[in-house]
Amino acid sequence: MERSFRSCASALWRMSAPVRWRMSVSILVGTLRIAVSLSFVWASKHLVDIATGVEDASLRSGIALFALILAIQLCVVVFANWWDAYSEVKSRNRLRMDTFEKVMRSRWDGRERFLSGDTVNRLEEDVRVVGDLMIARIPGAVITVLQLIAASAYLMALAPNLLWVLLILMFSAVFGSKMFFRQIRSLMSRIRARESELQQHMQESLQHRILVLTLTNLDRVLEKFGWLQADIESNTRKRLNYNAVARGLMFLGFQAGHAAAFIWGVVGILHGTVTYGMMTAFLQLVGQVQRPIAEFGRQVPAFIQAIASVERIMDLEELEQEPSSESIFLAGAPSIEVSGVSYSYPGSSAKVLDNFSASFPGGSFTVVAGPTGAGKSTLIRLILGLLAPSEGSITVGGEPSGAPLRGNFMYIPQGNSLLSGTIRSNLQLASPLATEDEMRSVLETAMAGFVFDLPQGLDTPCGEVGSGLSEGQCQRIAIARSLLRPGGILILDESTSALDAATEESLIQNLYSQYHQHKTIIFISHRKAAMRFADAVIEF
Repeated sequence: MERSFRSCASALWRMSAPVRWRMSVSILVGTLRIAVSLSFVWASKHLVDIATGVEDASLRSGIALFALILAIQLCVVVFANWWDAYSEVKSRNRLRMDTFEKVMRSRWDGRERFLSGDTVNRLEEDVRVVGDLMIARIPGAVITVLQLIAASAYLMALAPNLLWVLLILMFSAVFGSKMFFRQIRSLMSRIRARESELQQHMQESLQHRILVLTLTNLDRVLEKFGWLQADIESNTRKRLNYNAVARGLMFLGFQAGHAAAFIWGVVGILHGTVTYGMMTAFLQLVGQVQRPIAEFGRQVPAFIQAIASVERIMDLEELEQEPSSESIFLAGAPSIEVSGVSYSYPGSSAKVLDNFSASFPGGSFTVVAGPTGAGKSTLIRLILGLLAPSEGSITVGGEPSGAPLRGNFMYIPQGNSLLSGTIRSNLQLASPLATEDEMRSVLETAMAGFVFDLPQGLDTPCGEVGSGLSEGQCQRIAIARSLLRPGGILILDESTSALDAATEESLIQNLYSQYHQHKTIIFISHRKAAMRFADAVIEF
């Protein structure tokens, strides 16, 4: 959905709040550049007039002044370039952090609104574009206006009629190119969307490369990759065509202005109304009057691209956020009560749970079993407060379930949940200050003592989703990671599915002997190993 320019401008103003002082400094430095630049024009005219005898002054002092202004101009330009580059990095990092935090803190309703590749593309490319807009484009536009006003005032003092000729020529060129702005914005939105789709396709294909190869489906993956690239190229070509016509009109106006100034000066010299120094000033001022107008024409596509990126960041900012409240930590092994709970995923009328009730006494070991799709994992997500029941209630230690209680859970999700890094960094995700002895203890409890037999031990690298380790090894490390947390409720969601029967039984025996009656344990499993230790079995 294309948003109004006003809503995009309002969002941009809000995003710029942390860096407005940097934008102000950029404008201040740019204003200094304008003053020095016009001083250089005056110094050039002054030096030429001295050389031609129009002004009676020391040539040596004129050269010294000219050199001083040139040195100041160099210093200002170098500082301005450094400041803009550094400020852009700071601005981009701040905006990316704020947006990433909103994505991570957004309410989860069972499905993500945006695919991960699309979200990453927005956090990378769109944040880069908007950061450039805030630090470079907007201050640049203000500086351009100031330069136009200052240069026009100077030229007005020298040759007012020439100024009007230049302004008419350049503004005609700008308005001539304006007819293409809407088409360029539409194309930029399409290009951004396709680039996100391409990134998602690459990300998923690389992540599941073995699956693609074993399904002998590589040609289909490459075919889609090529189609997405071709569509991006096609829309980019159309955008470049519009840009070329718009810039051609701008160049025509620019060249016509230069020609007008040159002829004006030549005729003035012929009639004795223009000195050689004035001619020098004319040719420099023409650039300083026309360059801002031409810059507006060149920047229009960049502004349009940036507006498309602002819209895409707004989509992430508008994700519904989880309510922020102070965390609640419960003592001991809290009980869990599920009373008359019903739940349907958004967009579906089918109830995953319908008037479901269950009790998990404090310190108990409960196995939840049932066929795939019966709602076992949904029940866990409701208990964790990731989802909210449409009917009924869930209490944990007498408190309503929700984000404030999440620190009480030691949770191991289905599948391989290791992150790229090392085994140590994965364990520290649960407890950043955990000692090596504490890590060794939980690894042994989780039947993951094999880690210390690896050549690099705890510093063994893990690839994406634990590549380099077997599925069973990854599951045991994930269980150990969860055991480092201080919560009083341990939830395992099919967390031993990749283990052989003997290892699974030994692991469950360890959990039972160490945590039974000390923690409330909920074990989702189809297998009988866990049921032999259970105080209760809930069948779906």
